[in-house]
Amino acid sequence: MSKFDIKVVGAKPPKRPEWAFKRLCRKLGRVIKAVLIRPRMIVLTGIAGCLLFVGTPHVGWDYQCRHPMRGFDSCNSVSWCAYYGIQGRREERPAYGERCKLVTFLPLDFNKLIEGVLK
Repeated sequence: MSKFDIKVVGAKPPKRPEWAFKRLCRKLGRVIKAVLIRPRMIVLTGIAGCLLFVGTPHVGWDYQCRHPMRGFDSCNSVSWCAYYGIQGRREERPAYGERCKLVTFLPLDFNKLIEGVLK
């Protein structure tokens, strides 16, 4: 047996185990790269966040004054405002002394959405 000399040729030394911080940095780099390559994902996420947290745009149409109006006087305080938008007609009751806005953002009414899906 002494006539043979055993050598390992072409093999690489074993790799050291990676640290958790290095793995985390690599994963974050992949996520950032994916986000920068796919800008549609950013836009869709922004639109969904806006719809959920801010609401959908509605246009003011009808209102009812708390007091009788004379002539061409404007209404200073309303009892309700009717807005039309994505989910149809919605009524809002502003605080005393407030007017109706021409355009406003109202949050989604999830009860109507669920009723529409279940029907």
